[in-house]
Amino acid sequence: MTPEQYQYLLHELAHVAGLPYPLALMNHGRLKIGEVNAVLVYEPQYDPDLMQARLMLGCVPQELKASVMEALLEANYFEGYGGECVFSLSPQSGEIVLTMRMSLLPSLSAHELWQALSDIARHGSQMWETIMAECETLHAGMPAGFHDALAQHA
Repeated sequence: MTPEQYQYLLHELAHVAGLPYPLALMNHGRLKIGEVNAVLVYEPQYDPDLMQARLMLGCVPQELKASVMEALLEANYFEGYGGECVFSLSPQSGEIVLTMRMSLLPSLSAHELWQALSDIARHGSQMWETIMAECETLHAGMPAGFHDALAQHA
């Protein structure tokens, strides 16, 4: 896909997504998918037929950091879609980011892209909510002194 085709795809995506102000998408790749903030990254010098979708899922409470990070590493291993999808921690914001590589075929329509992004956002959010709920339950069931010991190792 050429940079011009990509810009046209973003323009159409803004329309399909119902964005009232498409400049954030057109200029910076930013859009909101339901409750999820996303950034689309296209670097044609790296690969003109590849895009990354980065979905910001939320911040990790300090008291859950060790157990959440372990759960995210497990999710990367078991749910990583063959390396196409990975959880990480944004160094700037401290947010958990779900990054997915997506192929940009010249025939890709804005509707197809919006559907794929919506599916990723929904599935990623569900995984994140499940991880957080399990870690909170685990944390709540530990003896009080155990929390301090975990915090020292995090």
